[in-house]
Amino acid sequence: MERRFQGESRNKVDGKGRVSIPVKFRRVLQNSDKEYTPGGAPRLYIAYGDPRKPFLECLSGDAFDEIDSMIQAEQRGTPLRKALEYLYYSKCDETSVDDTGRLVLPPAARDKIALGGEALFQGKGDQFHILNPDAAAPDEIDKLLASLGEGEFFDPLSLAGQTRQEGT
Repeated sequence: MERRFQGESRNKVDGKGRVSIPVKFRRVLQNSDKEYTPGGAPRLYIAYGDPRKPFLECLSGDAFDEIDSMIQAEQRGTPLRKALEYLYYSKCDETSVDDTGRLVLPPAARDKIALGGEALFQGKGDQFHILNPDAAAPDEIDKLLASLGEGEFFDPLSLAGQTRQEGT
């Protein structure tokens, strides 16, 4: 059962903001929504409020429920809860995928990433991102990898788990 968003796909966006979700992403949305029933539409949330992120953060129903639980666990009125409420309630829309696998991107979300005639979908494990293909910056990943390790043959997997071990 597919439960992780993986891979990249470039898809056309029409004038009304409709775009097809990659087929493998649709299966993950279904498998990652405990409320999904066959014949129905899986839940999909699009967060677009963080000005530091040059992409739309797309969450399955279960991923959004997890974030919702984290927000609810924070004390009311704290700066962190206010920020999270803004990002994931005010600047986040629940949308649905139609029976052809398309969704309509909200105008505010399209405007945020200056989306034109194509959208780039990037799998990110428990979520996926939608971004303007012109804004995809592979040099950012090169810089990140360079900052994590030394040498030409550095393997970033060698660092996995270290932050968890250091924090325990």
